[in-house]
Amino acid sequence: MSDLDNQSQVLLVGGGIGVPPLLEVAKELHARGVTVVTVLGFATKDAVILETELVQYGQVFVTTDDGSYGIKGNVSVVINNLDIQFDAVYSCGAPGMMKYINQKFYNHPRDYLSLESRMACGMGACYACVLKVPESETVSQRVCEDGPVFRTGTVVL
Repeated sequence: MSDLDNQSQVLLVGGGIGVPPLLEVAKELHARGVTVVTVLGFATKDAVILETELVQYGQVFVTTDDGSYGIKGNVSVVINNLDIQFDAVYSCGAPGMMKYINQKFYNHPRDYLSLESRMACGMGACYACVLKVPESETVSQRVCEDGPVFRTGTVVL
């Protein structure tokens, strides 16, 4: 993030409990003059959080699965229609959302997934949070030890 400046455009994508970490990212990027576009996905209007706070740092799109607020559908509805080349993409959310981001920005040089995972030990010993690595039958990554932030294309979701 340190090399992003006022010429940079960044996409933030979050859903549910993945939204709060993006608020701090948005604050820091905005302070550097970076253009921030945020896409948030929620199940319903009642689940929407931090929209008002994030609007202070850039453009915000909100989607709800049931259409009770914002745009009906999930974050892909908005992202597929954005005609912007982003210098970086940061995302945090549910597994389905992260799988979409991993596929959509697979070859992007600066796309990061912050993954949520149930962890029995949190120290890498139990291997409950293991993710496969593309094109390898034997290598894996542990969300608790090797992550929780991964580049797109480095893990199989």
